[in-house]
Amino acid sequence: MLKETVYEFIVRHRLLEPSDRVLVAVSGGPDSLCLLHLLKELAPRLGYSLVVASLDHRFRPESREELETVRRLAESWGLPFTGASMNVPGYRARHKLSAQEAARRLRYGFLRREAARFKANKVAVGHHRDDQLETVLHNLLRGTGVDGLAGMKPKRSLGKATLIRPLLAVSRQEIEAYCREHQLEPAADPSNRSTVYTRNRIRLELIPFLEERYNPRIREALWRLSQSAEADRRLLSRLAEHQFRKLARPAGGELQLDREALNRLPEALGSRVVRLALRRLSLKEAGWEHVQRLLQLSREGGSSWELPLPGGGKVLGSYRTLLFSAAPPAATGLTAVPLQVPGETEIPGTGGVIEAALSAPEKLPWPPPPQAAYLDYRRLPGSLWVRSRWPGARFHPQGAPGTMKLKKFLIDQKVPRRRRDRLPLVTCGEEIIWVAGLRIADPYRITKDTREVLLLRYREQAPGEEK
Repeated sequence: MLKETVYEFIVRHRLLEPSDRVLVAVSGGPDSLCLLHLLKELAPRLGYSLVVASLDHRFRPESREELETVRRLAESWGLPFTGASMNVPGYRARHKLSAQEAARRLRYGFLRREAARFKANKVAVGHHRDDQLETVLHNLLRGTGVDGLAGMKPKRSLGKATLIRPLLAVSRQEIEAYCREHQLEPAADPSNRSTVYTRNRIRLELIPFLEERYNPRIREALWRLSQSAEADRRLLSRLAEHQFRKLARPAGGELQLDREALNRLPEALGSRVVRLALRRLSLKEAGWEHVQRLLQLSREGGSSWELPLPGGGKVLGSYRTLLFSAAPPAATGLTAVPLQVPGETEIPGTGGVIEAALSAPEKLPWPPPPQAAYLDYRRLPGSLWVRSRWPGARFHPQGAPGTMKLKKFLIDQKVPRRRRDRLPLVTCGEEIIWVAGLRIADPYRITKDTREVLLLRYREQAPGEEK
Protein backbone atom coordinates (compact mmCIF):
# COMPACT_ATOMS: atom_id res chain seq x y z
CA MET A 1 0.00 0.00 0.00
CA LEU A 2 1.39 3.38 -1.02
CA LYS A 3 0.64 5.07 2.30
CA GLU A 4 2.69 2.47 4.18
CA THR A 5 5.57 2.76 1.71
CA VAL A 6 5.73 6.51 2.26
CA TYR A 7 5.35 6.14 6.03
CA GLU A 8 8.28 3.71 6.17
CA PHE A 9 10.42 6.00 3.99
CA ILE A 10 9.66 8.97 6.26
CA VAL A 11 10.58 6.99 9.37
CA ARG A 12 13.72 5.41 7.88
CA HIS A 13 15.14 8.77 6.79
CA ARG A 14 13.81 10.71 9.80
CA LEU A 15 12.06 13.21 7.56
CA LEU A 16 9.32 14.21 10.01
CA GLU A 17 8.95 14.54 13.78
CA PRO A 18 5.84 15.09 15.94
CA SER A 19 6.62 18.78 16.58
CA ASP A 20 7.23 19.67 12.91
CA ARG A 21 5.35 22.31 10.96
CA VAL A 22 5.47 21.35 7.29
CA LEU A 23 5.07 23.72 4.34
CA VAL A 24 3.86 21.56 1.42
CA ALA A 25 4.65 22.83 -2.09
CA VAL A 26 1.57 22.12 -4.24
CA SER A 27 1.36 23.02 -7.93
CA GLY A 28 -1.87 21.14 -8.56
CA GLY A 29 -0.20 18.38 -10.58
CA PRO A 30 -0.45 14.66 -9.68
CA ASP A 31 2.82 14.50 -7.71
CA SER A 32 2.06 17.40 -5.36
CA LEU A 33 -1.62 16.49 -4.91
CA CYS A 34 -0.64 12.93 -4.00
CA LEU A 35 1.98 14.30 -1.59
CA LEU A 36 -0.49 16.64 0.12
CA HIS A 37 -3.16 13.95 0.46
CA LEU A 38 -0.68 11.43 1.89
CA LEU A 39 0.76 13.92 4.38
CA LYS A 40 -2.76 14.87 5.46
CA GLU A 41 -3.58 11.19 6.00
CA LEU A 42 -0.36 10.49 7.92
CA ALA A 43 -0.50 13.64 10.09
CA PRO A 44 -2.56 12.08 12.94
CA ARG A 45 -0.11 9.18 13.06
CA LEU A 46 3.10 11.24 13.01
CA GLY A 47 1.87 14.36 14.82
CA TYR A 48 3.04 17.20 12.55
CA SER A 49 0.99 20.14 11.19
CA LEU A 50 0.65 21.31 7.58
CA VAL A 51 0.60 24.55 5.58
CA VAL A 52 -0.12 24.51 1.82
CA ALA A 53 1.98 26.75 -0.47
CA SER A 54 1.35 27.33 -4.18
CA LEU A 55 3.10 29.56 -6.71
CA ASP A 56 1.76 30.78 -10.06
CA HIS A 57 4.75 31.02 -12.45
CA ARG A 58 2.69 32.84 -15.15
CA PHE A 59 3.96 30.55 -17.91
CA ARG A 60 0.42 29.52 -18.96
CA PRO A 61 -2.91 31.42 -18.96
CA GLU A 62 -4.58 28.71 -16.85
CA SER A 63 -1.92 28.74 -14.10
CA ARG A 64 -3.77 31.38 -12.05
CA GLU A 65 -6.88 29.22 -11.91
CA GLU A 66 -4.75 26.23 -10.90
CA LEU A 67 -3.47 28.22 -7.92
CA GLU A 68 -7.06 29.05 -6.94
CA THR A 69 -7.98 25.36 -7.25
CA VAL A 70 -5.21 24.48 -4.80
CA ARG A 71 -6.44 27.24 -2.47
CA ARG A 72 -9.98 25.85 -2.50
CA LEU A 73 -8.71 22.31 -1.89
CA ALA A 74 -6.62 23.43 1.10
CA GLU A 75 -9.60 25.27 2.56
CA SER A 76 -11.87 22.25 2.06
CA TRP A 77 -9.37 20.12 3.99
CA GLY A 78 -9.05 22.71 6.75
CA LEU A 79 -5.40 23.53 5.98
CA PRO A 80 -3.76 26.98 6.06
CA PHE A 81 -2.87 28.25 2.57
CA THR A 82 -0.38 30.73 1.14
CA GLY A 83 -0.04 31.57 -2.53
CA ALA A 84 1.73 34.03 -4.80
CA SER A 85 2.03 34.94 -8.46
CA MET A 86 5.48 35.76 -9.85
CA ASN A 87 6.49 36.96 -13.29
CA VAL A 88 8.90 34.13 -14.06
CA PRO A 89 9.03 34.87 -17.83
CA GLY A 90 10.07 38.45 -17.07
CA TYR A 91 12.66 37.35 -14.53
CA ARG A 92 13.99 34.81 -17.03
CA ALA A 93 14.44 37.47 -19.71
CA ARG A 94 16.14 39.95 -17.35
CA HIS A 95 18.64 37.41 -16.04
CA LYS A 96 19.10 35.43 -19.29
CA LEU A 97 18.18 32.09 -17.71
CA SER A 98 16.44 28.99 -19.00
CA ALA A 99 12.75 28.75 -18.17
CA GLN A 100 13.39 25.87 -15.77
CA GLU A 101 16.24 27.63 -13.93
CA ALA A 102 14.28 30.88 -13.57
CA ALA A 103 11.28 28.99 -12.20
CA ARG A 104 13.47 27.00 -9.81
CA ARG A 105 15.14 30.11 -8.37
CA LEU A 106 11.90 31.99 -7.76
CA ARG A 107 10.08 28.88 -6.50
CA TYR A 108 12.68 28.07 -3.85
CA GLY A 109 12.96 31.72 -2.85
CA PHE A 110 9.18 31.75 -2.33
CA LEU A 111 9.28 28.52 -0.30
CA ARG A 112 12.11 29.80 1.92
CA ARG A 113 10.25 33.03 2.63
CA GLU A 114 6.90 31.36 3.35
CA ALA A 115 8.53 28.73 5.57
CA ALA A 116 10.00 31.54 7.65
CA ARG A 117 6.69 33.44 7.73
CA PHE A 118 4.71 30.40 8.90
CA LYS A 119 7.53 29.17 11.18
CA ALA A 120 7.67 25.89 9.23
CA ASN A 121 10.83 23.91 9.89
CA LYS A 122 10.18 21.47 7.03
CA VAL A 123 9.34 22.07 3.36
CA ALA A 124 7.92 19.06 1.49
CA VAL A 125 8.17 18.70 -2.30
CA GLY A 126 6.81 16.00 -4.61
CA HIS A 127 9.95 14.61 -6.27
CA HIS A 128 9.49 10.88 -6.81
CA ARG A 129 11.42 7.80 -7.88
CA ASP A 130 11.13 8.47 -11.63
CA ASP A 131 12.42 12.01 -11.07
CA GLN A 132 15.38 10.46 -9.27
CA LEU A 133 16.15 8.10 -12.16
CA GLU A 134 15.94 10.97 -14.66
CA THR A 135 18.31 12.99 -12.47
CA VAL A 136 20.85 10.16 -12.31
CA LEU A 137 20.76 9.65 -16.10
CA HIS A 138 20.95 13.39 -16.73
CA ASN A 139 24.01 13.67 -14.49
CA LEU A 140 25.60 10.63 -16.13
CA LEU A 141 25.15 12.11 -19.62
CA ARG A 142 26.74 15.41 -18.56
CA GLY A 143 29.61 13.65 -16.79
CA THR A 144 29.54 13.10 -13.06
CA GLY A 145 31.09 11.38 -10.08
CA VAL A 146 29.66 9.62 -7.06
CA ASP A 147 27.61 12.64 -5.96
CA GLY A 148 25.82 12.91 -9.30
CA LEU A 149 25.10 9.18 -9.39
CA ALA A 150 23.46 9.50 -5.95
CA GLY A 151 20.91 11.93 -7.40
CA MET A 152 18.61 13.89 -5.09
CA LYS A 153 18.85 13.48 -1.32
CA PRO A 154 15.79 12.60 0.79
CA LYS A 155 16.46 15.82 2.71
CA ARG A 156 18.69 18.89 2.50
CA SER A 157 18.85 22.35 4.00
CA LEU A 158 16.66 25.17 2.65
CA GLY A 159 17.52 28.27 4.64
CA LYS A 160 16.72 27.51 8.28
CA ALA A 161 14.24 24.84 7.21
CA THR A 162 14.85 21.35 5.86
CA LEU A 163 13.56 20.40 2.42
CA ILE A 164 12.18 16.84 2.38
CA ARG A 165 11.16 14.46 -0.42
CA PRO A 166 8.76 11.90 1.09
CA LEU A 167 7.82 10.40 -2.32
CA LEU A 168 11.36 9.61 -3.45
CA ALA A 169 10.80 5.83 -3.27
CA VAL A 170 7.43 6.01 -5.10
CA SER A 171 7.01 5.65 -8.88
CA ARG A 172 5.06 7.99 -11.15
CA GLN A 173 2.73 5.10 -11.99
CA GLU A 174 1.93 4.55 -8.30
CA ILE A 175 1.23 8.26 -7.85
CA GLU A 176 -1.19 8.38 -10.77
CA ALA A 177 -2.98 5.27 -9.49
CA TYR A 178 -3.25 6.86 -6.02
CA CYS A 179 -4.82 10.00 -7.51
CA ARG A 180 -7.42 7.91 -9.33
CA GLU A 181 -8.16 5.81 -6.24
CA HIS A 182 -8.75 8.88 -4.06
CA GLN A 183 -10.55 10.89 -6.76
CA LEU A 184 -7.93 13.62 -6.83
CA GLU A 185 -8.14 15.75 -9.96
CA PRO A 186 -4.66 16.97 -10.90
CA ALA A 187 -4.03 19.71 -13.45
CA ALA A 188 -2.24 18.72 -16.66
CA ASP A 189 0.88 20.70 -17.58
CA PRO A 190 1.50 20.38 -21.35
CA SER A 191 5.15 21.41 -20.92
CA ASN A 192 5.80 17.98 -19.38
CA ARG A 193 5.25 16.48 -22.86
CA SER A 194 7.58 18.88 -24.65
CA THR A 195 10.85 17.41 -25.92
CA VAL A 196 12.50 20.83 -25.88
CA TYR A 197 13.80 20.13 -22.37
CA THR A 198 16.57 17.54 -21.88
CA ARG A 199 14.92 15.99 -18.83
CA ASN A 200 11.70 15.46 -20.77
CA ARG A 201 13.61 13.75 -23.58
CA ILE A 202 15.23 11.45 -21.02
CA ARG A 203 11.80 10.55 -19.63
CA LEU A 204 9.91 10.29 -22.92
CA GLU A 205 12.58 8.88 -25.21
CA LEU A 206 15.78 7.61 -23.56
CA ILE A 207 14.39 5.52 -20.69
CA PRO A 208 11.79 3.74 -22.90
CA PHE A 209 14.55 3.06 -25.46
CA LEU A 210 16.83 1.55 -22.79
CA GLU A 211 13.96 -0.55 -21.45
CA GLU A 212 13.12 -1.90 -24.90
CA ARG A 213 16.61 -2.46 -26.30
CA TYR A 214 18.94 -3.08 -23.33
CA ASN A 215 17.35 -3.80 -19.97
CA PRO A 216 13.61 -4.08 -19.27
CA ARG A 217 14.43 -3.48 -15.60
CA ILE A 218 16.60 -0.42 -16.16
CA ARG A 219 14.57 1.62 -13.66
CA GLU A 220 15.36 -0.86 -10.86
CA ALA A 221 19.04 -0.89 -11.88
CA LEU A 222 19.28 2.91 -11.79
CA TRP A 223 17.52 3.03 -8.42
CA ARG A 224 20.02 0.53 -6.93
CA LEU A 225 22.88 2.57 -8.39
CA SER A 226 21.60 5.78 -6.80
CA GLN A 227 21.19 4.13 -3.39
CA SER A 228 24.69 2.63 -3.47
CA ALA A 229 26.23 5.93 -4.59
CA GLU A 230 24.36 7.83 -1.85
CA ALA A 231 25.88 5.61 0.85
CA ASP A 232 29.37 6.27 -0.56
CA ARG A 233 28.68 10.00 -0.90
CA ARG A 234 27.65 10.35 2.76
CA LEU A 235 30.83 8.69 4.00
CA LEU A 236 33.18 10.61 1.70
CA SER A 237 31.49 13.94 2.49
CA ARG A 238 31.92 13.45 6.25
CA LEU A 239 35.59 12.55 5.83
CA ALA A 240 36.24 15.49 3.49
CA GLU A 241 34.58 18.03 5.81
CA HIS A 242 36.73 16.77 8.67
CA GLN A 243 39.91 17.15 6.61
CA PHE A 244 38.87 20.57 5.29
CA ARG A 245 38.46 21.92 8.81
CA LYS A 246 42.00 20.73 9.60
CA LEU A 247 43.66 22.01 6.42
CA ALA A 248 41.91 25.33 5.67
CA ARG A 249 42.13 28.79 7.16
CA PRO A 250 40.89 32.20 5.96
CA ALA A 251 43.33 34.78 4.63
CA GLY A 252 41.47 38.09 4.23
CA GLY A 253 38.96 37.51 1.45
CA GLU A 254 40.96 34.47 0.34
CA LEU A 255 41.40 30.93 1.60
CA GLN A 256 44.55 28.96 2.33
CA LEU A 257 45.06 25.18 2.29
CA ASP A 258 47.95 23.23 3.80
CA ARG A 259 49.60 21.91 0.62
CA GLU A 260 51.69 19.18 2.24
CA ALA A 261 48.72 17.77 4.16
CA LEU A 262 46.54 17.89 1.04
CA ASN A 263 49.13 15.92 -0.93
CA ARG A 264 49.07 13.15 1.67
CA LEU A 265 45.32 12.57 1.26
CA PRO A 266 43.92 9.88 -1.05
CA GLU A 267 42.75 11.44 -4.33
CA ALA A 268 39.07 10.76 -3.55
CA LEU A 269 39.37 12.91 -0.40
CA GLY A 270 41.80 15.46 -1.80
CA SER A 271 39.51 16.31 -4.70
CA ARG A 272 36.59 16.84 -2.32
CA VAL A 273 38.65 19.10 -0.06
CA VAL A 274 39.62 21.18 -3.12
CA ARG A 275 35.96 21.41 -4.20
CA LEU A 276 35.00 22.58 -0.70
CA ALA A 277 37.62 25.34 -0.96
CA LEU A 278 36.29 26.40 -4.37
CA ARG A 279 32.72 26.39 -3.05
CA ARG A 280 33.63 28.60 -0.07
CA LEU A 281 34.71 31.32 -2.50
CA SER A 282 31.80 30.58 -4.87
CA LEU A 283 34.20 29.50 -7.63
CA LYS A 284 31.56 27.06 -8.80
CA GLU A 285 32.42 27.29 -12.51
CA ALA A 286 35.61 25.30 -11.89
CA GLY A 287 35.00 21.74 -13.03
CA TRP A 288 36.53 18.29 -12.78
CA GLU A 289 39.45 19.14 -15.07
CA HIS A 290 40.41 22.16 -12.94
CA VAL A 291 40.33 20.09 -9.74
CA GLN A 292 42.50 17.40 -11.34
CA ARG A 293 44.98 19.97 -12.68
CA LEU A 294 45.18 21.64 -9.29
CA LEU A 295 45.89 18.35 -7.51
CA GLN A 296 48.59 17.55 -10.08
CA LEU A 297 50.24 20.96 -9.62
CA SER A 298 50.04 20.59 -5.85
CA ARG A 299 51.96 17.31 -6.07
CA GLU A 300 54.38 18.17 -8.89
CA GLY A 301 54.29 21.91 -9.55
CA GLY A 302 57.30 23.13 -7.63
CA SER A 303 57.49 26.02 -5.18
CA SER A 304 55.79 28.83 -7.12
CA TRP A 305 52.96 28.56 -9.66
CA GLU A 306 49.57 30.02 -10.53
CA LEU A 307 46.45 28.27 -11.85
CA PRO A 308 43.77 30.56 -13.38
CA LEU A 309 40.16 29.45 -12.78
CA PRO A 310 36.90 30.22 -14.62
CA GLY A 311 35.14 33.33 -13.38
CA GLY A 312 38.37 35.21 -12.70
CA GLY A 313 39.58 33.24 -9.68
CA LYS A 314 43.00 31.65 -9.27
CA VAL A 315 45.10 29.41 -7.04
CA LEU A 316 48.66 30.35 -6.07
CA GLY A 317 50.99 27.53 -5.07
CA SER A 318 53.93 28.07 -2.71
CA TYR A 319 56.17 25.72 -0.74
CA ARG A 320 53.65 24.81 1.95
CA THR A 321 50.32 26.40 0.99
CA LEU A 322 47.73 26.81 -1.74
CA LEU A 323 46.07 30.24 -1.77
CA PHE A 324 42.57 30.34 -3.33
CA SER A 325 41.39 33.76 -4.58
CA ALA A 326 38.09 34.81 -6.09
CA ALA A 327 37.83 37.33 -8.93
CA PRO A 328 39.30 40.76 -8.05
CA PRO A 329 36.64 43.20 -6.81
CA ALA A 330 36.60 45.34 -9.95
CA ALA A 331 36.24 42.44 -12.38
CA THR A 332 32.48 41.87 -12.50
CA GLY A 333 29.21 42.44 -10.71
CA LEU A 334 27.59 39.88 -8.44
CA THR A 335 25.42 37.00 -9.55
CA ALA A 336 21.89 37.52 -8.21
CA VAL A 337 20.91 34.95 -5.56
CA PRO A 338 17.76 34.64 -3.41
CA LEU A 339 18.14 35.76 0.20
CA GLN A 340 17.39 32.99 2.67
CA VAL A 341 15.09 34.23 5.44
CA PRO A 342 15.94 33.09 8.02
CA GLY A 343 19.34 31.65 7.16
CA GLU A 344 22.68 32.44 5.57
CA THR A 345 23.20 33.47 1.95
CA GLU A 346 26.62 33.17 0.33
CA ILE A 347 27.45 36.06 -1.99
CA PRO A 348 29.03 34.47 -5.08
CA GLY A 349 32.62 35.40 -5.77
CA THR A 350 33.20 37.44 -2.60
CA GLY A 351 33.48 35.00 0.29
CA GLY A 352 30.88 37.19 2.02
CA VAL A 353 27.70 36.04 3.73
CA ILE A 354 24.47 37.81 4.66
CA GLU A 355 22.80 36.38 7.76
CA ALA A 356 19.05 36.87 8.12
CA ALA A 357 17.01 36.33 11.28
CA LEU A 358 13.53 37.25 12.50
CA SER A 359 12.92 38.77 15.92
CA ALA A 360 10.48 40.73 18.03
CA PRO A 361 11.64 44.39 18.18
CA GLU A 362 11.94 44.45 21.97
CA LYS A 363 14.56 41.67 21.87
CA LEU A 364 17.03 43.59 19.69
CA PRO A 365 19.90 45.82 20.91
CA TRP A 366 19.83 49.45 19.83
CA PRO A 367 21.46 50.86 17.77
CA PRO A 368 22.05 47.99 15.32
CA PRO A 369 25.53 46.44 15.49
CA PRO A 370 28.10 47.34 12.80
CA GLN A 371 27.37 45.78 9.37
CA ALA A 372 23.78 45.05 10.51
CA ALA A 373 20.34 46.38 9.64
CA TYR A 374 16.82 46.19 11.10
CA LEU A 375 13.82 46.13 8.73
CA ASP A 376 10.06 45.94 9.27
CA TYR A 377 9.53 42.42 7.93
CA ARG A 378 5.78 42.71 7.33
CA ARG A 379 6.21 45.77 5.11
CA LEU A 380 8.48 43.96 2.66
CA PRO A 381 6.56 43.45 -0.59
CA GLY A 382 7.96 40.09 -1.74
CA SER A 383 10.93 37.74 -1.98
CA LEU A 384 14.35 39.30 -1.36
CA TRP A 385 17.45 38.89 -3.50
CA VAL A 386 21.14 39.78 -3.20
CA ARG A 387 22.69 41.36 -6.29
CA SER A 388 24.96 44.17 -7.47
CA ARG A 389 23.96 47.59 -8.78
CA TRP A 390 22.53 48.17 -12.26
CA PRO A 391 22.49 51.20 -14.58
CA GLY A 392 20.10 53.90 -13.39
CA ALA A 393 19.44 52.24 -10.00
CA ARG A 394 17.75 54.51 -7.45
CA PHE A 395 17.60 54.24 -3.66
CA HIS A 396 15.59 55.89 -0.88
CA PRO A 397 18.09 56.01 2.04
CA GLN A 398 16.70 56.01 5.57
CA GLY A 399 16.20 59.60 6.69
CA ALA A 400 16.24 61.07 3.17
CA PRO A 401 13.17 62.93 1.82
CA GLY A 402 12.98 60.77 -1.32
CA THR A 403 14.88 58.62 -3.78
CA MET A 404 18.27 59.44 -5.26
CA LYS A 405 20.61 57.80 -7.73
CA LEU A 406 22.46 54.93 -6.08
CA LYS A 407 25.67 56.17 -7.71
CA LYS A 408 25.37 59.53 -5.91
CA PHE A 409 24.63 57.79 -2.61
CA LEU A 410 27.76 55.64 -2.94
CA ILE A 411 29.87 58.68 -3.82
CA ASP A 412 28.48 60.55 -0.80
CA GLN A 413 29.37 57.54 1.37
CA LYS A 414 32.91 57.61 -0.08
CA VAL A 415 32.69 54.05 -1.42
CA PRO A 416 35.72 53.58 -3.74
CA ARG A 417 34.81 53.17 -7.41
CA ARG A 418 36.47 49.73 -7.58
CA ARG A 419 34.11 48.44 -4.84
CA ARG A 420 30.79 49.78 -6.15
CA ASP A 421 30.03 46.96 -8.61
CA ARG A 422 30.79 44.34 -5.93
CA LEU A 423 28.86 45.91 -3.06
CA PRO A 424 25.95 43.60 -2.13
CA LEU A 425 22.46 45.05 -2.42
CA VAL A 426 19.39 43.40 -0.89
CA THR A 427 16.54 44.01 -3.33
CA CYS A 428 12.89 43.22 -3.97
CA GLY A 429 12.29 43.41 -7.71
CA GLU A 430 13.95 46.65 -8.80
CA GLU A 431 13.69 48.24 -5.34
CA ILE A 432 16.79 48.44 -3.15
CA ILE A 433 15.98 47.44 0.44
CA TRP A 434 19.51 47.57 1.96
CA VAL A 435 22.93 48.65 0.75
CA ALA A 436 24.92 46.11 2.75
CA GLY A 437 26.83 47.67 5.61
CA LEU A 438 25.66 51.21 4.80
CA ARG A 439 21.94 52.09 4.89
CA ILE A 440 18.44 50.60 4.68
CA ALA A 441 15.60 51.98 2.57
CA ASP A 442 13.44 54.47 4.44
CA PRO A 443 10.04 52.81 3.71
CA TYR A 444 11.14 49.68 5.61
CA ARG A 445 12.56 51.24 8.77
CA ILE A 446 11.12 49.92 12.03
CA THR A 447 8.53 52.05 13.84
CA LYS A 448 6.44 51.85 17.00
CA ASP A 449 3.97 49.75 14.99
CA THR A 450 6.55 47.15 13.95
CA ARG A 451 5.70 43.67 15.20
CA GLU A 452 8.37 41.57 13.46
CA VAL A 453 11.90 42.65 12.57
CA LEU A 454 14.14 41.23 9.86
CA LEU A 455 17.72 41.42 11.15
CA LEU A 456 20.38 41.38 8.42
CA ARG A 457 24.11 41.15 9.08
CA TYR A 458 26.90 41.21 6.49
CA ARG A 459 30.08 39.32 7.31
CA GLU A 460 33.03 37.62 5.69
CA GLN A 461 32.78 33.83 5.66
CA ALA A 462 35.43 31.66 7.28
CA PRO A 463 36.22 28.03 6.36
CA GLY A 464 34.02 25.31 7.78
CA GLU A 465 30.93 27.49 8.07
CA GLU A 466 28.98 26.19 5.07
CA LYS A 467 25.92 24.13 5.92
